[in-house]
Amino acid sequence: MKVIERDVVVVGGGPGGSTCAAFLARAGVDVLILDKETFPREKPCGDCQSGVTCVILNELGWLDGLREISYENHGIILTSPDYTKLTVTAPFSGMRYDTPRRIYDDFMVKHAVKEGAELLEECWVYDVIKEDGYVRGVKAKYQGQKIEIRAKMVIGADGAHSIVAQKIGMFPDLDNNVAVVGRCYYENVDMEPYNEIHFDGDVIPGYVWIFPEKDKLANVGLGFTRDTYPRDGKSLQETLEFWINKSPFGEKLRGKKRIGEFRGWRIPDGVQRMDNYVPGCMLVGDAASMVMPSTGEGIGPAMVTGKLTAQITVEALKQNDFSGEFLRQYPQMRDEMYDAKYKSIKAFENSFANGDNVNAFVHKLNDDAKAFDGFRKQWFFEAYEEDRKKKGAAAKK
Repeated sequence: MKVIERDVVVVGGGPGGSTCAAFLARAGVDVLILDKETFPREKPCGDCQSGVTCVILNELGWLDGLREISYENHGIILTSPDYTKLTVTAPFSGMRYDTPRRIYDDFMVKHAVKEGAELLEECWVYDVIKEDGYVRGVKAKYQGQKIEIRAKMVIGADGAHSIVAQKIGMFPDLDNNVAVVGRCYYENVDMEPYNEIHFDGDVIPGYVWIFPEKDKLANVGLGFTRDTYPRDGKSLQETLEFWINKSPFGEKLRGKKRIGEFRGWRIPDGVQRMDNYVPGCMLVGDAASMVMPSTGEGIGPAMVTGKLTAQITVEALKQNDFSGEFLRQYPQMRDEMYDAKYKSIKAFENSFANGDNVNAFVHKLNDDAKAFDGFRKQWFFEAYEEDRKKKGAAAKK
């Protein structure tokens, strides 16, 4: 059996894996990315790159490149079951872009390779190598043969159905903390430059989104937690079509051509996350259940945890310490950044299971400037940017 050796192997070349690999390569680490598909490849998603995503892209020097391939939106539009509309314009630090994942993920992994990471495509990881209580690498199928890739650290960035997470015993799957989601695309859709989120009485406790992309393309989808699906015996696609034909906010899609297939996927909620490490291995992004409750945002948390695990890995390599005791800092640092936000948004999600609550919330934000400002800061993750600036200023001192 062929054996490959590297300092670090990153399983999955999506935004989290590519971010991790890029920061590692910049630090001079011999890092190998493995992905089961060939880029560019399809990935069902809402396709939004949020403010925190842009902060990290700016740190990497890649933000101008994103602007060239993306649609820049100005914030969000929320609507309630009584059809009240709320427009929330993003602050500068929270500007957001919409890019199909086929394009965005290809952009990310190619930039990681330019930084010095190596990439093996069509390489399917099916197990991890465990020796003396440590993860020492992965087993994979590549070019029709089984191979072993041995490494001092394994980063599991292989998505919502993560093999790495399953093999290290950190794959939570709670019905009320896993969403079933579907999306498709419509062409020639006239929209305002905002990402639309519609809490409709026929869809709650889920919601419908319409996100604008380049050339009047619209990403349209909806989702529910698994314990509330299906609704009235309808599939996701049937529920979406029902909403389009009934809601006044669906009118812009009527008579428009749907392109491509309606695709569904699994979204793990960050509330059910686990420690996400064992000796010699850490998990990032969807593989680590790091998706935001309610909003379903996964790209930002994937890139944040990708950067964080890269920083920890660099130190682990310097100290030659990949023990659980050393890696224990990972969930501690992660939770300092995300725990309060997860709890706050989860409470928001639970209250939004009731249509009257949604109506009251949207009305309050329209009428109360202080509440509106607090919501905007929470939604656009300004706290991350503020924390980053404080740490940077402290480091200079």
